[in-house]
Amino acid sequence: MKSHRNLFRTLLGLLVAALFVFFAFRGISFKSLLHDALGANYYILVATVLVVLFSHVLRALRWRIILQELKHDISIVDTWGSIMVGYMINNFVPRLGEVMRAYTTGKLEEVSISGVLGTIVLERLFDMVSAGFLFGLALFIYAGNLLKSFPFLRTAGVILIVGSLMGGSVLYLASVSEKFKKKLTRTLEAVLPARIAAKAESMVLSFLESFRLLRSGRRLSIILFYTALIWIAYVFTMYIPFFAFPFGAALHLTFYDAFLLILVTTIAWIVPSPGGVGVYQFFVSQALVVISHVPRPEALAYATLTNLFGYIAITIVGAIFSLVFTRRLKIKSIRKLIKEEETETEVQP
Repeated sequence: MKSHRNLFRTLLGLLVAALFVFFAFRGISFKSLLHDALGANYYILVATVLVVLFSHVLRALRWRIILQELKHDISIVDTWGSIMVGYMINNFVPRLGEVMRAYTTGKLEEVSISGVLGTIVLERLFDMVSAGFLFGLALFIYAGNLLKSFPFLRTAGVILIVGSLMGGSVLYLASVSEKFKKKLTRTLEAVLPARIAAKAESMVLSFLESFRLLRSGRRLSIILFYTALIWIAYVFTMYIPFFAFPFGAALHLTFYDAFLLILVTTIAWIVPSPGGVGVYQFFVSQALVVISHVPRPEALAYATLTNLFGYIAITIVGAIFSLVFTRRLKIKSIRKLIKEEETETEVQP
């Protein structure tokens, strides 16, 4: 059953990627695009890749703090490695990487997989809240008509803010209120058959275990600090490559341009495309043209190369970690690891 679901995800992702590649590259001269791409400074692009990998180390450090609700001595190698394996898998099968990340960490650290999934949900909540705040800040300080150029930003901003507030409220109640937990378990017992309800209740309670973190002001402060560092690193991943192309110096692009660019392109990662292919090129090139007035062929060369370099680096690092982890777990290959995840998450109570 899960194999069919993953096949559907893959096919859907390829369809989405092909559709956005068509719109991104429509009307662009291949000769002009190739000229701009070959004229880029590849040393700067390699430096950008190092910043991308460092941003994922920061994410691993933040996640490690959240995971302490399940286990105190979680290895930073395991957290960073699991993130990279998950991103590598997302390069081929959108959304499967998050589940694999939880499964791999759960197995390596011998903690509840449902609990690890709960920490990933909590981590995404911090991403949503911070993104909603930054969207509001950008719309307030941007001198141009950002909403006119990108009308979807209003809807996206509302969804991020409302969704994060609602999700945060529910998760906070789940972390502090035993009454809320009892109501939740009673609801499960009422709507599900007894045998399934018992397993679902066990999974939900394990899932909610990580949300106790919301009661610790000190740890929340540390997580918010790491969240700020992650966003700063993300902006640098857009800012540094400006100078790999002539337009960076010619148009005097600034950190502020990169800040607006990363916010607009955050939407690209929501769309289920393998490694953001097509979607990333479309959003990044459009944003560069509209916000920073970069010529479209150069904007598309920037988007294509930054996506390509990041895709290759994440795939290589993720593959290295997958080899290490499969050996530690005594599994022959990453494909076997995926099959193990499919089997265990289907039967896990």
